Amino acid sequence: MGKRVWIKADGNGIIATGHIRRCMTIAKELSDLGAEAEFILADDSSANLLMNLSGEDGVCYHARILNSVFSDPMTDFPVINEMLASEKPDFFLIDSYFVTEEYYELLKESIKENSPKTKLGYIDDLCKFDHPVDIVVNYDLIVDEDMYHAPVKLLGGEYAPLRKQFGNIDYKVKDVAERAFLSTGGTDPYHVIGRILESVYEDFKINRKALQDLYHISCDVIVGALFEDDYKQELYELSKKYPEITLHEYVTDMSELMKKADFAVTAGGTTLYELCAIGVPTVVFSMADNQTDFVKGFDKVGAAKYAGDVREDEKVIRKIVTWGVASVDNSSFRQKMSDEARKIVGRDGAKKIAEAILELT
Repeated sequence: MGKRVWIKADGNGIIATGHIRRCMTIAKELSDLGAEAEFILADDSSANLLMNLSGEDGVCYHARILNSVFSDPMTDFPVINEMLASEKPDFFLIDSYFVTEEYYELLKESIKENSPKTKLGYIDDLCKFDHPVDIVVNYDLIVDEDMYHAPVKLLGGEYAPLRKQFGNIDYKVKDVAERAFLSTGGTDPYHVIGRILESVYEDFKINRKALQDLYHISCDVIVGALFEDDYKQELYELSKKYPEITLHEYVTDMSELMKKADFAVTAGGTTLYELCAIGVPTVVFSMADNQTDFVKGFDKVGAAKYAGDVREDEKVIRKIVTWGVASVDNSSFRQKMSDEARKIVGRDGAKKIAEAILELT
């Protein structure tokens, strides 16, 4: 039997899909390397999301439901204690914004008593405190290495856990942009996509130049797994009115869809790393606290254009549309951004994480 790895991650309408999505990628690499990866989930909502995302990837992942509260990991105990005592995993990877120093104290006590050979890992992008683990992963472009004291530190863009479909893709920048890619990840609580589409296709207050340049741009729109039903219906009504808009749900080959795009709009998250790995010129915005600082890093190195935080800046939509206008016939601008993006993101980050986990156990 291969090494047994537990992965604690959750996803829902509040915390979106990113935690589960990136952990699925790591789980696939662990499986390919002969390990047995199992998800440890708080509730049925996370289990249903895992099942839906697994359907898109065509891969089945084993999962255990703790029936705890995702936002209060302390409720994981004593179930975790019983599981550690009976199963003794080789490694426990944690991807949750809600774990605390007190949580680690209880967990490490439980490991010492029930499964002393179990190693710990954490995927961090909040940098709130030094997690007392054996492996820490932070794939932000700019990371303060000194804040971590884990024996193994996997830091920087080369460790972005991207699916294999995003490796070694030949991308060509066209002279004139004809196709856009729009995504907000699994959720769109501020209806950014709908507001962009309305600005381009229906808001005649924007300038005539924008209408001429963008009105006939085709838009591939990703409908996230946790979009509200009413909002999805609004998007479908827009797509019926304007044939240039194509909505995509349950996408199984995201890289092919991205490869066709001449530029993209996305929220900060895994999708941004995927677009950069391909080389798609991208304007990015933030809509959560954990996104703001790291997306500014992409802007700083010229790999993406940061439009602002939709929660605070009412001009974000207009900035995005203006950027689109400027990009249409400016191929040198898009080429420079594409080149910079491809430099900073590794294409085998998930494999490197999986290998580090197995080397430690």
